[in-house]
Amino acid sequence: MTLFAYGTLLVPRIWRAVTRCDCPSEPATLPGYAIFRVLEADFPGIIESRPESSVPGRIFSGLDDEILARLDAYEDDFYERREVTLLDATGNPVQSQAYVVPARFREGLSDEPWTLDWFETEAMDSYLARHGF
Repeated sequence: MTLFAYGTLLVPRIWRAVTRCDCPSEPATLPGYAIFRVLEADFPGIIESRPESSVPGRIFSGLDDEILARLDAYEDDFYERREVTLLDATGNPVQSQAYVVPARFREGLSDEPWTLDWFETEAMDSYLARHGF
């Protein structure tokens, strides 16, 4: 099983704490989606968007049911794990799963884009402390 990660799970320390593995990964992009901060939070969600929009991230492979159960618990009910079509580093389409904010929860996202750079410089220390990472 593969999973496209685009938010806090891109931080190796967080990925390892949640999954308890060093799963192989490579850069990937999810076209047709946009990434925003969750309201009053420092983590993101993605939603379907314009075809020219895209979300950068990584595709992790070799995930078993135990790892997926830990990821599902980390992501909680705000997200829906679903099949998506990514573009790998060479631009080839790849089927994977990703945690997407369903349309019914769209109002839970701000209009503020989320970036890994912003998270690492502005929010990561407090996020790690809050979650005990």
